[in-house]
Amino acid sequence: MSQSSHYSAASLNHAYAAPEIVHQRQRTIDNLGLSAEQKVLDIGCGTGFLTFEIANKVGTNGLVCAIDKEADMILATKERCNALQQVEATEGDVTALKFADSIFDAATCTQVLLYVEKINQAIAEMVRVVKPGGTIAILETDWRTTVMQSSFPDITDSIYQAWDNTVSSPNLPVKLNKLLTDAGLVDIYVEAIPLVNTEFDPGNFSVSSLNWLSANAYKQGAITKKESALWREDLENLGHSGAYFFCVNRFLFIAKKPQ
Repeated sequence: MSQSSHYSAASLNHAYAAPEIVHQRQRTIDNLGLSAEQKVLDIGCGTGFLTFEIANKVGTNGLVCAIDKEADMILATKERCNALQQVEATEGDVTALKFADSIFDAATCTQVLLYVEKINQAIAEMVRVVKPGGTIAILETDWRTTVMQSSFPDITDSIYQAWDNTVSSPNLPVKLNKLLTDAGLVDIYVEAIPLVNTEFDPGNFSVSSLNWLSANAYKQGAITKKESALWREDLENLGHSGAYFFCVNRFLFIAKKPQ
């Protein structure tokens, strides 16, 4: 669920079907406090998992506008939400939202802002389109919070440094509270959502995530093809021996637009 072209729709479908991400979406839904007939904007809809769940909350008399910069993500969202008349999915940019002022009861923004250079402008746009008293939910990951087992810590460090060099704001969660305050938002609530895996299972979030992190590092020239293969093989071996461990924190920010 991002405005980045780093992931294919298929890879997002795989990663975001994992139980720990299902829990993450539930925490987002719970904190939004949605009700029937509301209008919600889902920014960076990805393949439409969250869009689908929000649509079921607001019902057929509500509206969910889902946007993403990538055409394949919009297509995937339309396919997932095909039976839901209350969903509209279109390409869009968080820094230039094509919606009127104060029309949404809530807006969600999942794993988008770390890719955005003009973060203040993006937040201002979200504030603009949400009604007074409306809710904004932003979820971001700080990969620097990762705790994991690896026999090759130097390769691990190179992989995560390559990710930091790939995105515009890799350390964003620590800055978001002030950014939201400066944008005039109030009643800011922050919840940490740890993603923990203790088994090497291709169906869990960490395995797919570590695969694309490793692929990104190789693409950026931070590690060799041999190092990438060695690192991945080690993780699988740790899984077989019962020593696999992975945890990263995601942070959900909930804020209100003043009445």
